[in-house]
Amino acid sequence: MQKETLVPGSISEEELIRLVDTYSGILLGLCRLTLGDTAMAQDIVQETFLKAWKKGGFRQESEKAWLIKVAMNLCHDYHRSRWWKHIDHGASIDEIQIAEPDPADREILALVKDLPFRERQIVILHFWNRMTLNDIAQTLGVSQSSVFRGLEKAKKRLKIELEGG
Repeated sequence: MQKETLVPGSISEEELIRLVDTYSGILLGLCRLTLGDTAMAQDIVQETFLKAWKKGGFRQESEKAWLIKVAMNLCHDYHRSRWWKHIDHGASIDEIQIAEPDPADREILALVKDLPFRERQIVILHFWNRMTLNDIAQTLGVSQSSVFRGLEKAKKRLKIELEGG
């Protein structure tokens, strides 16, 4: 028996539910850390799955890589929008949930939130999502050397802040 599709794309309802169950937590965490705004992170995750449903499949990329790429692009679009400048987008550290963070992790997380947007994205993808520099470059649509430079800048900024800067 063939699976029923929900239309625009060719993803069945079961497949869409599987994608949401598998990746919504990862995407929500990445978007929350990137934007510092829980409500907007939830909207972006929903929009990401809507795009997956409309696309109907993942031809040349893994589904995880494609979903992260779409979510990060939506975060970037949101960050560039005029709306970004007119709202309080600073979620409290308590609102950004990580499994039982120790005080040192909370301090680092607070510092990461203050990094420039692109550096913040790179740090989050590299250290929290354990992506390689090449994967980050593909996800963000930039060169690997640009990712390397951004990561180095971010590490220098964080080191200065952690040393009392």
